[in-house]
Amino acid sequence: MTSKLRNLLYLFVLVCLASAVVLYADPGDDIDDFLMQRSVDRALVDYVDKNVVATLSRLVDELQALEAAAHRLHAEPTDANLAAAASAWRAARATWQLTTPFEFGPAAQYNFDKQLGAWPLDRPLVEYTLTEMAAGRLTLDATYLRERVYSTRRGFLAAEYLLFRDGRPRPARDLRPAELDYLAVTTEVMRLEGTDFLAAWIGTDALSPAQAEALAAAGFAPRTAYADEFTRPGHYASRYPSASAPLQEIMQDAITVAEELCPAIDEVLDSDDPHAGETWYSHNGLADLQGILQGLENAYLGGLAGTRGRSVSDLVARLDGVLDRRIRIALADTAYRIAAAGESGPAAPRALEVRRAVSACEKLAARITVAVPLVTMHPSALPWAIYGVYDMPSTM
Repeated sequence: MTSKLRNLLYLFVLVCLASAVVLYADPGDDIDDFLMQRSVDRALVDYVDKNVVATLSRLVDELQALEAAAHRLHAEPTDANLAAAASAWRAARATWQLTTPFEFGPAAQYNFDKQLGAWPLDRPLVEYTLTEMAAGRLTLDATYLRERVYSTRRGFLAAEYLLFRDGRPRPARDLRPAELDYLAVTTEVMRLEGTDFLAAWIGTDALSPAQAEALAAAGFAPRTAYADEFTRPGHYASRYPSASAPLQEIMQDAITVAEELCPAIDEVLDSDDPHAGETWYSHNGLADLQGILQGLENAYLGGLAGTRGRSVSDLVARLDGVLDRRIRIALADTAYRIAAAGESGPAAPRALEVRRAVSACEKLAARITVAVPLVTMHPSALPWAIYGVYDMPSTM
């Protein structure tokens, strides 16, 4: 056989093999990848709309209610008005805890967690500020508090210190005039910074006219919509090169929240020390833990209860239905165990319930960890690279 004939025969064999691959390839793989990609796209949109934006919108409403309650207390310092302000603080605090699983993006870039939830409170400096105010050497306003006062002297824990002692609202007669002034300004700044947090996700242009005007009057810079980048990975104007990158943000923050929650359960619930958690004056530790877990559930299931859409849970279920059910069970079991530990009373049974709660939480963290590569490294999410790998095209 001549060399030329042999080469022609090899070419014929290769063509036949290639044809066989095309003819017998399973078209279902491409269809599954396409359907998974559509599910990912919808899950990212609903994660933003039904979880992040819905939570921040509720937070802004509740911070506005807290500010209004603080002003009523300032105008008429009665026990009833102080109790109402304390109740408004607890409601806003509960919603604030729901934001814990999305501390990436704007929360990290603009330090919203630090501005609203800095811990621990710098009580000596708060008292020094109150002394200066009482002596007439300092007039506190929102601009001064935002721009010249450390974050450890404002936010949720500053408002808590002014409203609570030993887990209960303070008697109104105990509040000094300077404390009433400080509370009014603190809650005003909290409302402004909560609104700015919302603006960072949806864009200042999407705020209500009153909200946008309030931020502009206070000197806040306009924000572009981070949601546009997050929900359009691969677009030239997005920092996310593919769907894998925002999914990694969601899943890695979920793991971080779960892993930090487990020791916090032990620290807060297996102790009689009111300083074991963050909320030393309201003793809100149990509610804080429950809020963080609820935020994690919202992130996994696709938003606030009653308004949920497509979710990370749906993505996991498409790939491993058993794992998805195990994560859901672990979420419910952890919630049940935290509640049981918080209500268990004497030290011995409480210690047992706390160990059970920590164990349930550790199972939850482990199961979420298993889900990460399933979702973020699925072929529909290619490429799997994270930030900094690709040069983004110029938008000029």
